[in-house]
Amino acid sequence: MNAQERLRQAIDQQRDRLRAGVPRDREGAILAVLRARELLPLPGASRQQPDPVSGHRLADPGGNLALRLCVESTGGDTGQRGSALDGWAERFMMECGSLAEAELALAHCETGFMRLVDGSGGTFEAWITTKRAPATWRERAEFEWWAAWLAQRHGPGLTDVAGSEAGDDGLYRRWADARVAMMGHQLAYPPDALVDGCAIGAYRAVLGRLIVRALQARDRGELQAPLSERELVATLASSLGADAAVIGRAVAAFTLDRENAAWHAAVPGIAAAPLVRVDGDRLVWSLRGLTTEPLLFVARELRRRAAQEYNNTAILREGLFRQDLYTLFVDKRFVTSGGRIELRRDSGNVRTDIDAVVFDRKTGALAFFELKSQDPFARSTTELARQRDNLLYANRQISGALAWLQRSGANELLNRVDSRTAKPFRAHNVYPFVLSRYLAHFSDGPKPDRRAAWGTWPQLLRLLDGQPVRASDANPLASLFNRLSKDEPDLRPSDGTPPRELEIGGARLMVHPSYAAFQASAAR
Repeated sequence: MNAQERLRQAIDQQRDRLRAGVPRDREGAILAVLRARELLPLPGASRQQPDPVSGHRLADPGGNLALRLCVESTGGDTGQRGSALDGWAERFMMECGSLAEAELALAHCETGFMRLVDGSGGTFEAWITTKRAPATWRERAEFEWWAAWLAQRHGPGLTDVAGSEAGDDGLYRRWADARVAMMGHQLAYPPDALVDGCAIGAYRAVLGRLIVRALQARDRGELQAPLSERELVATLASSLGADAAVIGRAVAAFTLDRENAAWHAAVPGIAAAPLVRVDGDRLVWSLRGLTTEPLLFVARELRRRAAQEYNNTAILREGLFRQDLYTLFVDKRFVTSGGRIELRRDSGNVRTDIDAVVFDRKTGALAFFELKSQDPFARSTTELARQRDNLLYANRQISGALAWLQRSGANELLNRVDSRTAKPFRAHNVYPFVLSRYLAHFSDGPKPDRRAAWGTWPQLLRLLDGQPVRASDANPLASLFNRLSKDEPDLRPSDGTPPRELEIGGARLMVHPSYAAFQASAAR
């Protein structure tokens, strides 16, 4: 076996050992893990800590893995009972975190971003081999920036909803509604989209009521008390005036259990489970899961449970993306297309289409956009490669659109957007964009067509400070094109970043920020 195969074997053995070590009191173990998880920093809180494994230190890399091993376990006999489980859970979470990060490092080795060799005494040594950060690092950074930006716009934090007004249902409801609004980026569908027998708006409404009930349980000291799923569904259906069967499907989409635990543990550090099934009809809350990335958890669960329907409704995400884009161009100087525009060959066959168009009447600049709405956080390197290929298909779309414009002229495209505008105005300059919801920058595969500016939605928001383009801006489309083309934040940790030491049972993995750092460490 080579070093990668031996590391994979060590990871698999450690996972089996941890699963076998879950206490016989499996329900107590789950509750203890949830208590330990509530004490961890929130996602993004450790952003300033550079890390050679994940770009920046993950707040909770192993939480979903720990819950997976608990719900999959038949219960060992560690002798841990009652409050002693809290000490076990703290250690267990640390070991699961190291195991999850070792999985990340191994994935980096498989893609070539890292090199792995055998060290001495059961040690593995790994180091970063390239100056370009992996796509997943930038995806995490931009997703967390987007979440932080939304949080600033939507009111107080969780700790502010307690104290003297704790019994005020109206306060709970207002805070929960604001929280759900700020998490819309996690499930980018219009409210009336129907997936798995339930409208997206209903999933959001259920989430709001779950947050309210969990806050009330927290302030009564009952957050850890398991509750009946049947009674919860009946109560939610009554308060929302909805069919209990529909609400039951929605509640199930927020629930981690034995069937879906491995699916949700596949990517470390994202989407803590909002509800966990301890057995049969009994569920337990996770306030962390309900208030951080619950709709991202639902999105991943819907993809697992109703993959065909989920994918068939993906076209609806494009319309929502286009609406979001146009909120940045609300001044009357801009004219926007109502929907996608088909571009045809002389023979009449469709050559390609354009998803969105913005025309600036003040400067004559015309921008067209290819919009990509893939899911965030691929579960494997194979899935990530598929996402890359789907994104880079935009090379053909950009090429086809530019060829059509060269033949037909930009004014013809403007006429297709708004014939009344096309009469007194002329399009002088064309700016192509490829805009993705979450992921637009890959370090491998075909090169993106540099005639277009490539970026993500949170990246665009960051460059514009989250504000619509101002009427006083001289040439905003040209400026945005240039800024997006040149924007490449440096996410790679410096050579001075300390190596990460990950314990994997009896083995140890040392991850260095570069080969020079590895050599310096070996020389000491």
